[in-house]
Amino acid sequence: MAINDFVLSCATDDVPGYFTYEGENMLIVQSKEGAKNNRNDFERIEDFMSALISHESVHVVIAQLADGQISDSLDDIEIVVERYGKKYQVSLNNMFFSTDFSGIITS
Repeated sequence: MAINDFVLSCATDDVPGYFTYEGENMLIVQSKEGAKNNRNDFERIEDFMSALISHESVHVVIAQLADGQISDSLDDIEIVVERYGKKYQVSLNNMFFSTDFSGIITS
């Protein structure tokens, strides 16, 4: 009931590289521009891989328990977090602001 495989793919439109899920697979989608220019879209992502996998696993579990629409809506929630005296409005799944390996911001 979580991520059990990885699929590498390439976007066909002009979106930046991103991570998502399909069934129990984590999709790693390279941007079309990155592929054409032989550029690594995920050069500095290694520190966040555990959080990314956990985050997509949360999506998989919610999709299996409820439905995909509810699971996908998790990424639409935005909250305000404070770091070093500055406030930021970020999506709930902004890995930079996550404080654990869930990939979800809790405060």
